[in-house]
Amino acid sequence: MPTDLWGLIMRVLGVNGWPGASHDGAACLVVDGEVVALAEEERFTRNKHAYGEAPLHAAAYCLAEGGLTLDDIDVVAHGWDLPTLFADRGLDWFDSDAAALEHLLPKALFPRSRDPRLTFVNHHIAHAASAYHLSGRDRGAILVLDGQGENESTTLAVGIDGEIKTLRAHTPGWSLGYFYAAVCEYAGLGADAAGKMMGLASYGTPGDLGFGGAFGFTDEDFTIGVVPPDLRSTGTTDEETATIRYWLEHLEKTLPEAPNRGVRRFDPRTGRYGKATDRDPFEYRDIAATAQAALERAVTGLVRGLLRETGETTLLIAGGVGFNATLNGKIMRMPEVQDLFVQPLAGDQGVSLGAAVWAAAQEGDRIRPMDGSVAWGPQWSPDEIRRILDASGTPYTEPADIAAATADVLAAGGVSGWFQGRAEGGPRALGHRSLVAVPDPESTRDRVNVRIKDREAWRPFAPSMQEEAAEALIGTATPLPYMIVTTPVTEAGAAAMPAVVHSDRTTRPQTVSAAVDPLYHRLIGAVGGHTGTPVIMNTSFNGRDEPVVCSPRDALATFHRLPLDALALGPFLIRRPAGFPGEAGA
Repeated sequence: MPTDLWGLIMRVLGVNGWPGASHDGAACLVVDGEVVALAEEERFTRNKHAYGEAPLHAAAYCLAEGGLTLDDIDVVAHGWDLPTLFADRGLDWFDSDAAALEHLLPKALFPRSRDPRLTFVNHHIAHAASAYHLSGRDRGAILVLDGQGENESTTLAVGIDGEIKTLRAHTPGWSLGYFYAAVCEYAGLGADAAGKMMGLASYGTPGDLGFGGAFGFTDEDFTIGVVPPDLRSTGTTDEETATIRYWLEHLEKTLPEAPNRGVRRFDPRTGRYGKATDRDPFEYRDIAATAQAALERAVTGLVRGLLRETGETTLLIAGGVGFNATLNGKIMRMPEVQDLFVQPLAGDQGVSLGAAVWAAAQEGDRIRPMDGSVAWGPQWSPDEIRRILDASGTPYTEPADIAAATADVLAAGGVSGWFQGRAEGGPRALGHRSLVAVPDPESTRDRVNVRIKDREAWRPFAPSMQEEAAEALIGTATPLPYMIVTTPVTEAGAAAMPAVVHSDRTTRPQTVSAAVDPLYHRLIGAVGGHTGTPVIMNTSFNGRDEPVVCSPRDALATFHRLPLDALALGPFLIRRPAGFPGEAGA
């Protein structure tokens, strides 16, 4: 933490989330241009996506990590221009910034003698800033794709010498994110299941990319004919419901398959309400493949036009559609794109980060770029973890080398939790809050999907590999540390890691650097010592419909509930009793 000797150090608390009207609440602390802390509200409240929640826990964590209070913060930067959003849709807003700040971060929870400046950053500018300022590039074309911001769903921009210039945008009615969500809903996956449909698409065969005349494509853009481009809702903060309704009505008229309708029912097995659909969503794989192909055609056209217009060969991407790793892989392999950076916290959790770095850059701070990790969340010391284990009564050992001991478990066919260091932001587990296994045989995928994570058997997994092995496994030595693009696999890769190779012969790799994450790199190497290939299967450490674990208590609870074979919790190893049904070989 820099020492503020002259009062010149800028301290910015970036936030996303608003009481009653938001999702993916998060907070980020940037001090002197460097990200000090970032966390998502869902990790603390355990409510996935933190719908309608202010980032109270996340903000409190960030301040504590920085050793600060709100009195020390210069700017609170919110990743939405909420006053404009509310005014445009006929909703009441506050009379003053002080009242708005009190609603967001009440003094009862955040005592202060003074209010920091409250800044509301345009949503797509926050996304763009997260990609541009953290990419380490001085210039590049910027593409923001999501459900929507205040009045746009796609923004084309350029960043040069620290400044972001917006070129043009599409309105919310022409949202590619809402189109994809509508097809997810039609297939019975749920409107917020874009990741599921991306995986399902690889099993299908694309049909009519125009979806019965709904889409029009040019070499450099697209049009949508079923949603009015000037669609505007009143009384709500977005056009999502109306846009998806237009799409569902059109799909029902034009697709041969009826919509996969579902109802929420209580499941005595889980003790929760869940969605039950008329048909298996896997039957909609061709529709998923068509939607994926239409998305790819629309976006690659936008990329082509943006790069031609700007003269740039570097492309920077953010927004929720940026999580579509298959799309990103296609973009990375476009001849026009010589350099691609997809901001790994691409969704709305990332606008807390984007708003913070935008505000800091506006004050003249030089932003320190990402280095291959997004592990800015809470961590626990070995002594703290030991006390939690002792209090729980859970038997454990303390091996001389936790990486080697965990590798022994995996080499014997086991699946282990891996909880190390600071928690990461975003939906991808990158070696700090992961479930890990050897990616061979192929049946490991089914075991983890069906028996452990209780999810669809067709859901794909991803590999973490030592970066030194990447060229042999995926045919490129380009660092891919964020698991956010897909690449084809080599013959050697297909043979070594069949459990993480998708049906289209691609995978979503994470290349791991010894400099960035030495312990995880060592675990992968130790597994390679057993198998001959330094690669493991990696998925997020959580159960079905749950946020990724954050604390040691979260990890223990999830370990005891899921049929895992082991848990590496800091330097400690917890094993299942011999003969437990989930144990490897049992």
